[in-house]
Amino acid sequence: MEKKFLAEKEVHRIRPLWETVFTEDSKEFTDYYFTYKAEQNLVFTREAGDTPVSMLHLTPYLTGKLEPVCYIVGVATDEKYRRQGLMAELLKESLQFMWEEHQPFTFLMPANPAYYSPFGFSYIYDKPVWKINENILPLRYLDAAAANNASFHLVIKNSGNWQLRCGKNCDYVKVADFAESVLKKQADCYMLRSTHYYKQMQEELRAQNGNLFVLEQDGEIKGLLSYVHENGKPGLQEVILDEDARKLNLVTAEECKPAIMARVIRPECFLKGLGSKGPVELYFKVEDELLSGNKGVYHAFTKAGRNTLCCEKIPEAKFTGELDCVITAEDLTQFGFGRISQECFKRLNDKNAEKIQMSLSNIVPWGRVFINEIV
Repeated sequence: MEKKFLAEKEVHRIRPLWETVFTEDSKEFTDYYFTYKAEQNLVFTREAGDTPVSMLHLTPYLTGKLEPVCYIVGVATDEKYRRQGLMAELLKESLQFMWEEHQPFTFLMPANPAYYSPFGFSYIYDKPVWKINENILPLRYLDAAAANNASFHLVIKNSGNWQLRCGKNCDYVKVADFAESVLKKQADCYMLRSTHYYKQMQEELRAQNGNLFVLEQDGEIKGLLSYVHENGKPGLQEVILDEDARKLNLVTAEECKPAIMARVIRPECFLKGLGSKGPVELYFKVEDELLSGNKGVYHAFTKAGRNTLCCEKIPEAKFTGELDCVITAEDLTQFGFGRISQECFKRLNDKNAEKIQMSLSNIVPWGRVFINEIV
């Protein structure tokens, strides 16, 4: 079995495998992926002769803090070549690649979480299941507007006249600025919104019989609804509303379902993205069975007058002090995304118990995650 690494135009060689494995994807969505996304991605493969039989795609993103991260998508193996450890090989190779690129973490949307748990992945985001208030937003209006790039007015009692319309090319700058302004207030971790991001998103939604709807009042953007209607099922992939638009009750989220798993790649880069609410001075060790380069001692600390965390890795041979605690890579991921408490750090130094407790208490994790990307 030959290892291959595909990029740019070469990635189109993988399309037959994609279509064979992901039979649930429509031709329109597959066309969208290979037209707008695939050539930007990096694809790890295994090939039998000249035929790709196993693949893993890395989609590059920037977080809202301008950190480069990769979204793992399109992990699949031809049925005849399954249960030979190919997926495990591709995952390990891709994790090592991202480690060498100094990325803080990676994320994915699992078809089956059991595939990824052994590699240190765990859930970090529960996605709202949005329900459209059809008394205000009849689905027939949304479908008709989505299909025709149209708009319609909403007259809402005690709230005035609002307009909901499909996004246009001239909107992308304002749309991206609006999304950034809202997400900076409402989320700790999200993917950076740009004009390019929304131009691609609109194409993605159209490939799913939907559209990007812009909610306005008096010409001012107040919300964004990412609407799709696939396989007879209408739904919202993402909702971004400001405080005024939230009061309209256009949509509700009655439940949240586990959607995104993540894994720390470089602990020092990951922790630098977190905040602090007081002084931190901590020496700890990370246990990571897959990324051997992560093994070592880390120094997390704050600088006077700053509310951000600093972190440096210290070669074990050069560390002459005492360790405060130890943590696994999986637990560090869960802690950093606010899913578990500081008790996941196993204390090693009873003499400094009070200092360790204070330092861990002062680390501010990413408790508000907003990751709704599909590919």
